[in-house]
Amino acid sequence: STSRARGGQVGGVVLKGRRLPERPAAMSIGARDVEQLEVALSRSPKDLGIMQKLMAAIKTNKARRPDLVIKCGPALLSKKSLGNTQWDIREQVFVAALDLHLFDMAKAQIDELEARFPKSLRVNALEGMMLEAQAGSQAISHPDRTLLIEEVMEIYDKILEEDPVNVTAHKRKVAVHRGKGTPEGLKEATVALNQYLDMYPTDADGWREMADMYLEQQHVEHARKALEEVVMLTPVNYMAHLKLADALYTLEDYTTARKYYAQSLELNPERNPRASIGLILTTTATDAPKGKAGKGDSTNTALYRVARDTLLTQYDSLPRGAPGATIAPLVKSWLRA
Repeated sequence: STSRARGGQVGGVVLKGRRLPERPAAMSIGARDVEQLEVALSRSPKDLGIMQKLMAAIKTNKARRPDLVIKCGPALLSKKSLGNTQWDIREQVFVAALDLHLFDMAKAQIDELEARFPKSLRVNALEGMMLEAQAGSQAISHPDRTLLIEEVMEIYDKILEEDPVNVTAHKRKVAVHRGKGTPEGLKEATVALNQYLDMYPTDADGWREMADMYLEQQHVEHARKALEEVVMLTPVNYMAHLKLADALYTLEDYTTARKYYAQSLELNPERNPRASIGLILTTTATDAPKGKAGKGDSTNTALYRVARDTLLTQYDSLPRGAPGATIAPLVKSWLRA
């Protein structure tokens, strides 16, 4: 497979025939409001207004809370006149039911969606997702699981025949292949993701997934190239710089790895001990041990000292009993030796 994979925005799915209604304008709801609304609901468990706001918050923030969706969604659908909003809620309930393996509830929602949107590729993709969830059930036999997976792939292939750039179908195929849990499945997932990323070269999540799959296959050089794309697409994400630095360190490109560890530490100096340790290791590997003057270039020496001092500060600030506190004396002894 090629080392360069491409990705795109996880946008809406193009539908054929009748279209699903547009999503309502996103409310000004922050991630913390999911928790606040959950607390409010616990105080007023029958308040449909709170339920509707909570469903909107979960959708807006892409929170994975199937427990709350199953609690609120059916109550809203049975007691409140929702208009076109009901289709959005039915889809949320459907996905949450799959997460919890409540297949009867999921089937009820997909039946309603199919009746309302009989030619929708989006609904077809939901059907494939339901079969995926059923195939993942522990109660199913291996032969039946194989047959379900084949049926799932047929659904996604048919979607792509009608709409070759359908984001959902491409991503679900990747997930199905990777979910097989075999080396062959991982290779098939890599090929499928490369095809997707060739069409959508701006999907940072796709590049991250590609890098993870390459690393799982010990293809570190390919992973490096995928992680470079992640850094270009998310330049202020400290984890992107950190993962690229780790790959470069594995490839023994210590000078370049040092740059990305330093950038990661600059982006997040408070809770980023991995970048500090990586910076210590790379400066040491490039001949500036212990940051002593006269060994290595001045930049190397300065970076070593920054990493050392940052890491010492982080260990000094650990409260007694915190994870890592027991090894703090050893780390301090190592760094100050």
